Amino acid sequence: MLIGTRDVDAVIFDFDGTLADSMWVWDEVDRVFLAKRGIPYTDEFGEMIAVLGFELGADFAIEHFGLDEKPADIIEEWKAAAEEGYATHVMLKPGALEYLRYCKAQGMPLAIATSLQRHLLEPALVNNGVLELFDAICVCDELKCGGKSNPVVYLEAARQLGIPAERCAIFEDVATAARSAKETGAYVVGVYDEHKQQATDELKGIVDRFIMGYAELLDEASQAPDHQDE
Repeated sequence: MLIGTRDVDAVIFDFDGTLADSMWVWDEVDRVFLAKRGIPYTDEFGEMIAVLGFELGADFAIEHFGLDEKPADIIEEWKAAAEEGYATHVMLKPGALEYLRYCKAQGMPLAIATSLQRHLLEPALVNNGVLELFDAICVCDELKCGGKSNPVVYLEAARQLGIPAERCAIFEDVATAARSAKETGAYVVGVYDEHKQQATDELKGIVDRFIMGYAELLDEASQAPDHQDE
């Protein structure tokens, strides 16, 4: 399947901010968490936590703010605050469902590579009716890979799909993660997200292709010579 200028054999998606309009959940979780401790929220903190995932994020918060707390307690607090939002309110971005279905119709194996914990991710996928579309789900915390500051989660997703990373497309919305994705040799697509954590100009400078939304790719697919209307 052709994406941009690359013919690929599989597609790997980030979830938060890439497939789903979900970053508002973490804004709220982070703001409430810090407010309880009398700490002002900063964009830098939000972006760092988004990349690190739960376990490393809790360690970072304790060290950065000098908190006398256990990482496990912080993680449980974050989990409880986020669960309802993901299970009932997080929706896919416009065109994402249609694009996922198009990829599957083209015979593409699909994976998710995410810093989000599985117990939050899977209810959101179920609520949006897309869980069964994915052939693999790889979670940073389960891999103990240090979040997306390195390419381990993407390489594992490609391995589980049985496709060399160089033959995959990876969709991401955060510059740090996109840079790691590029290290795999994959074709990396940056997805616009209005959340302030996205350093849009930086992301554009890293990825092979940048899209404002999935409608762009769906339009290209509809004009492809081998496209057949259902």
